[in-house]
Amino acid sequence: MLHLACVLVLLLVTYQLVAQAEIASSITSREEAPSNCVDCRFQRTLFNIIWGCVSTTIICAWAAIHPNMPPREGPLRGILRRLELVFWAMVAPEILPAWALNQLLAALTVRNVYNDAKGMW
Repeated sequence: MLHLACVLVLLLVTYQLVAQAEIASSITSREEAPSNCVDCRFQRTLFNIIWGCVSTTIICAWAAIHPNMPPREGPLRGILRRLELVFWAMVAPEILPAWALNQLLAALTVRNVYNDAKGMW
């Protein structure tokens, strides 16, 4: 899982560096624009706006998903399961509080079973 996160961060950083290099090259090769034209070199494109929103949403959802006790499975299966959770967190974010409540109730049940077995209060 950490490897995939590192690859995603590397891709995002690479994209950002390429975008900054394009801006820097357009500044150095400045052509004189007509006086009645707005300088469009520093405006964000629709793709840049959508890419920024989507990548931020994916990264936030990836960081927010923390399964309590994942089952024993291979690394690829674990990443696929977490990607599924990220997908559902993006499609229906209201699922996350219900999921957290489910995990809390499961933890309380496990605590009660353990305490009853040990004779604790």
